[in-house]
Amino acid sequence: MENAQNTVPAGSSLTSAVERLDNALGALEGRIKALQVKAGELPADSLDLVDAAEAERLKAEIAALKSREKLLEEASRGAFEALGVAAKDIRHILSEQAA
Repeated sequence: MENAQNTVPAGSSLTSAVERLDNALGALEGRIKALQVKAGELPADSLDLVDAAEAERLKAEIAALKSREKLLEEASRGAFEALGVAAKDIRHILSEQAA
């Protein structure tokens, strides 16, 4: 009985390996470019070079991050205001105790 590996021509498996490697490199390059766009290192129109599904996923992720950023900014403003009020109250209490 002949082994399945012996029925595949040697050049065919090499070609297949090269194609898989090429596909993996292409995907890696797309991810790197998308991350560079996300980090602001490349203009947003560079996403044209990334496949459409990946671009949509990244756009959704960026939108979610921007939304989270707004929430964090609002929370920090609220915390800053609360700290200001607390500092004012502490100064008032200290001035009353000193008098």
